Parts: sequence; structure tokens; C-alpha cells
Amino acid sequence: MNVISFPRCSIAYLRRVGAYGAENRAVMERLLALAGQAGLLGPESAILSIAWDDPAHTPPEACRYDACLVLQEGQTLPGADVRHGVLPGGRYAVFTIPHTEQAVSEAWHTIGRLLRENGCTADPGRPVMERYTSAGVQDGTCAFCIPIL
Repeated sequence: MNVISFPRCSIAYLRRVGAYGAENRAVMERLLALAGQAGLLGPESAILSIAWDDPAHTPPEACRYDACLVLQEGQTLPGADVRHGVLPGGRYAVFTIPHTEQAVSEAWHTIGRLLRENGCTADPGRPVMERYTSAGVQDGTCAFCIPIL
């Protein structure tokens, strides 16, 4: 685990509302296609996967999922369904995990224990994110980023 400070950043994103699952992958693939067509994917690109709602406390039909591209200064992503926003940044506990369905699922189910073991407290006001970079994709990993106080 590393604790890092994410800077405030601009994002372009596609949102899906509904039960989390395989449909989220289609949203991510669409975002990647749009970003590729716009020439916005490169070695410095960062992609975020954000599940905003806890399905244990939110009805499945109301769960929000965003597939996000972190934008550099002056960038924008065209597309009729593309939204733009800002993530506030802040301190995050970062765990690098294998980019497999099983590892990501296990990470989601062990957030509380991982934080306690490392003396951290989650910040419920900011989203947990899966972060993907070119280097991580090449070595088969992603970063599981948990906001902390």
C-alpha cells in the first residue's frame, strides 16, 4: 500500500445507471473507443472506473458507474453522451492488484480490512476508484484507490 495525494483533475466520462456487472465493461469500451478516435490515449493517459454507490445500501437500478478519462490541460472529449467534470483529489490509499475479475472483486470486498490493517480511515465523501495506466495495462495490473481522511 502507498498513500498518495491525487491532484484535483478534470475528467470526461460516460455514466451508466443500473446493477453493476458486465454492462459496465461496455461503457468502458465505448469510452476507450471515443478517446482513441480523439487521439487522447497515450503513455501518460489515465482511465478511472468509479462505482459511486454501495449495492448493499442502494437499489441495483439506482447504482451509478462512471468510466472516466483524466484530461490534460485544454483537452476535451467529444461525444453526445460524454459528460465533463472535476474530481476533487485528496489523499488515497493505493493498492496495486492484478487486473483480473477475481482480484478486483476481492479488493472491493476487503476495503475495510485493508484500511484497518494499514491504520487508515476511509473518506466516504470521495469515490473509490480503479485506476488504469498504459504501464499497468502492459503488466496486467490496476491500482485500487481508496480515499482516506
